[in-house]
Amino acid sequence: MANGTWDWDPDSFFNDLPVEDTPGVKLLLNSAGLLMAGHGESIDEILKPDQHSLGECIDTLFPETTGNWGLQVAHAKALRGDLQSCRQRVGGMDIAWELIPVDTKRGREVLALAIVLTEDQHQEDEAHELRKMDRATGIPARRAVVVQAEETFNHQPDTQWAILRLDIVGMRRINQALGQDMGDHALHQAVGRIVGSLEEGECIGRVGGNEFILLIHHKSDDYTVKRIQAMDLLFDEPLKVGLPQFMLHLNVGIARYPQDGPTVRDLERRATIALERTRRSGYHYSFFSLALEDHVLAHSWVPAEAQRALRESEFQLYYQPVVDTRTGETVSMEALIRWQHPWRGMILPGHFIPVIEEMQLIVNLDLWVLERACHEAMSMGKPVAVNITTNTITAPDFLKRLDTALAQSKLPPSWLTLELTERVFSSPELVLEPLKAVHERGVQIAADDFGVGYSSLSYLWQYPLDKLKLDGSFVRAAALDQRAQNLVTGLVPLIKILGMTLIAECVETVEERAWLHEAGVFFQQGYYFARPAPLRKSVSVRS
Repeated sequence: MANGTWDWDPDSFFNDLPVEDTPGVKLLLNSAGLLMAGHGESIDEILKPDQHSLGECIDTLFPETTGNWGLQVAHAKALRGDLQSCRQRVGGMDIAWELIPVDTKRGREVLALAIVLTEDQHQEDEAHELRKMDRATGIPARRAVVVQAEETFNHQPDTQWAILRLDIVGMRRINQALGQDMGDHALHQAVGRIVGSLEEGECIGRVGGNEFILLIHHKSDDYTVKRIQAMDLLFDEPLKVGLPQFMLHLNVGIARYPQDGPTVRDLERRATIALERTRRSGYHYSFFSLALEDHVLAHSWVPAEAQRALRESEFQLYYQPVVDTRTGETVSMEALIRWQHPWRGMILPGHFIPVIEEMQLIVNLDLWVLERACHEAMSMGKPVAVNITTNTITAPDFLKRLDTALAQSKLPPSWLTLELTERVFSSPELVLEPLKAVHERGVQIAADDFGVGYSSLSYLWQYPLDKLKLDGSFVRAAALDQRAQNLVTGLVPLIKILGMTLIAECVETVEERAWLHEAGVFFQQGYYFARPAPLRKSVSVRS
């Protein structure tokens, strides 16, 4: 053997294997290669009598070969003159199998030649991959950036860096309007602008499509944001690819070394998670956070397991009291969902409700909460409030399910309050008529999280509301800021004139309870009074 390959003599070093589904073609197998692949030199000892197709033969001889080699060969009809190769790991050695079609006096034959890859050849292959340049952009492929980042982290472990996953937004319009060739030309221009902004030691590589990976210095979050904003400003000038002019912008996900992970693999994955957040949020950039990762991981298991959890009664309702501070009496309860997962333990709604909403599974869960809360309110002998989303209110059978829940539980309609999340009020054309129908039944309607998001004074008269729940951020701010306190104090007489009840959420301290009471907000809810608890657990409520 010389230079990692075998010297061979076709008459003595190869076995003939006739292939019946490819007339006139023979597969010649290198005996030394067979030995290294863990077979004997005789093909007859390996193949079964009824195995004659080329695909069957090779799959039997090399069952662990990467890429289903036998099928590749069979479909290519003995390669049709094209060189094919694959690799196999055997006994700690990497073997490259090269299939070489040869026209001989006996007809076309395919030589299967085994080549043992030496360490030098591995390094040469790696160097070749790193030297490969992307034809459309003229920059290296992703792998080159990964290798440079690994080397940089090894040699400068105490230096802060950032891995960016960057998406050039708007390229698809160019491809659709002008074609792929002009799109590649535009992409080359766009990448050139980014390359020109890089500093010493930084690099960029193409991941695929319009996505790229970058390694840049990270002196601070503000520094990295300014760098990204400067890159985005480079696209204020349209690309010169003919008429019409095309404007581009960047979406960027950021993962910081070493803060967000110790390895390039971790950082690239987390930068990708941050990029997805950027696309969803409408901002131009997002930093990675563990909360983002939790959300992404939840997407992988919540949808299927939530449907199973409904069937197997894993969801539970916990209740938190609303207290009248003038008397200390509990006037109503709010139903709050919890998920008692069989092996993940207790899961709070913030970890699964957003995913269930996003996957359009929320209606079944909302209706389950509604029906269960109506029955349990009768057991408690207290009015109850449940949270309802836009999808549920606009569901075709919502009113029918509401009527059924009230009738079967015998709960008086006035004892039920539907708490509307803030997003409900962004779609008046969808929810106004169903809410009027709910109100006509005598069911109470409350606006949750008042003061944030879509909250507006206009819906105080536009919607049939009975209660407003003051968002906890106001409660916390007003304890420290006199202006916020004045705002709440001024809101109290307005709500009273409109005939509504104002309820303060998230009251946690005696000071918050005191100033709210003095301002005229007598109905309060929060940890100060009691934590949420299941139906049959005895809870002491502070007044």
